[in-house]
Amino acid sequence: MSERISRLGFPVKVMGKPDLKSNDARRPANNPHLKVSLDYIDRILDYCGRNDVGLYRMSSDIAPYATHPDMPQFHSMVRESEAELAAVGAKAKALGIRLSFHPSQFIVLNSPDAGLVSRSVWDLSSQAEMLDLMGLGPEAVLVIHVGGVYGDVLASRERWARTWETLPEPVRRRLVLEHDDLRFSAADTLWLHARTGVRLVFDHQHFWCLNPEGLDLRETVS
Repeated sequence: MSERISRLGFPVKVMGKPDLKSNDARRPANNPHLKVSLDYIDRILDYCGRNDVGLYRMSSDIAPYATHPDMPQFHSMVRESEAELAAVGAKAKALGIRLSFHPSQFIVLNSPDAGLVSRSVWDLSSQAEMLDLMGLGPEAVLVIHVGGVYGDVLASRERWARTWETLPEPVRRRLVLEHDDLRFSAADTLWLHARTGVRLVFDHQHFWCLNPEGLDLRETVS
């Protein structure tokens, strides 16, 4: 059998089987829990295995309200789900399925608002902890964008780099930075990589939408 050199995958919703839920979306009064989401993911892994899907991006909401500042009753659910996380991680590895997260647009590490940055780091730390408890390798990542421009691209890049230096080790180990189609180009993320060492992911469509520096495609990805 030849070695797999690429993986086909998809994010969150299983379009080929709409009855498969991706996360426990119940409201707080109904006590949603990560364990319920993990049961859904277990079934999605079965679907991926049957259909030779090698990559699945989990919903960033699989641990509902786990970092909500006003709902401490949910803050312990990740630790309460250690056994279930380990089982899902083992199943993904056995099936050869790569798992990842793409945290929401509300995760902003370069905001001038220190409170928003702090909440963003808390969310990233929770998701990194889940990947660690799944026992997954460095290929299981947290993909984020640089954030907002706030009227000054260079200053916003610099704020991102300074925040990187304060991130907890599990977050730095899992974090991957992606350029976008409106604000920060591949050149911007390459600058941040040179400054911080953060790993990068390349988005072909975003590159064609935003490349003001006129970078060459082949040289950019090499």
